[in-house]
Amino acid sequence: MTDLLTGVAVVFGQLYPKENRDHNICALQLGMIVASTLTSVYSVGLIAVDRFLYIIHGIQYQQWVYPMRARLLIVGTWVVGCVIGFMPLFGWYGDTENGRICWFILLAPRGLILLTVLAGILPILIVVVLYSIILYHAVKKIAHLQDSDNNRNATNSSTNNLRMFRGRGQVAQTEETNSKKRNIFARIFMKNPSTSVKTPSKWKAIKVVLFTTGSFLVTWSPYFITSVIYVYQCENIDSKRCRNLRIIIASPLAILGFTNSLINPIIYAWWHKGFRTFVQKRVSTVIMKTRRKNNIVTNSNTNTQSSSTPGTKSGDKMEAVKEEVEVNSA
Repeated sequence: MTDLLTGVAVVFGQLYPKENRDHNICALQLGMIVASTLTSVYSVGLIAVDRFLYIIHGIQYQQWVYPMRARLLIVGTWVVGCVIGFMPLFGWYGDTENGRICWFILLAPRGLILLTVLAGILPILIVVVLYSIILYHAVKKIAHLQDSDNNRNATNSSTNNLRMFRGRGQVAQTEETNSKKRNIFARIFMKNPSTSVKTPSKWKAIKVVLFTTGSFLVTWSPYFITSVIYVYQCENIDSKRCRNLRIIIASPLAILGFTNSLINPIIYAWWHKGFRTFVQKRVSTVIMKTRRKNNIVTNSNTNTQSSSTPGTKSGDKMEAVKEEVEVNSA
């Protein structure tokens, strides 16, 4: 929804007649972009919090996270994004020459630019901290499982040595060999029930969040950093350096940020199994059709060549007969 709103705002800004633009139209367009961008990044932060609670505090997860609370948090992200994004529409704004130059760094005063940057960085920091904690606990859990396996192997080896010392080494080794054979047979011909049904989907959600967070950092970080530099370094806005910064922020960096709204749907769709299956079927269908066309063209070329060859031979024979007739008549 947020990415769709960003696309609508960009298209609206390009198609709306320039002669009818004013300050309110400019504030509405940029407010939609800022609100949708902040809501998108806060949604990523909420997903990170949800995964953190599920993995680290799994027992209390159902008590802390339930549908009504999730809906309220989603509505809260929209409220925060709309409040910050539409502040220029309600009085906190700069000078855009009555909408003639509709740039965010001109529409928003310095304080609002800093507020927007901080509001966008906060959920990213939360995501980094929470996933660092998740990674730490995962590494710790893996080390604990490895220690448990090593202790179990040491216990089994000591038990086998004790049996051999008591004089039952041959029987113990025979039983161990038979059990290994049964285990191998069971692994090959029998299917064990899965013990982790929900784990793949949860880790898939973590991967999606990491990809979307990385996409946001790559696409929007240059815009935010350059905006902060403009706020602190451009006291004289008419200088050549400040004019160049304004152009860089308004054109290439803004376009780079808008690509985030294009990348996010691709990430979410690609991690959806049904979408991947559909794409694979469509690609395989196109490949099969292309191969069939190539085979048909190849077969037709072969048939034409084979049919043209006897014709030339018969023509040569006719010419030879004519020459013989002419010689005989002479």
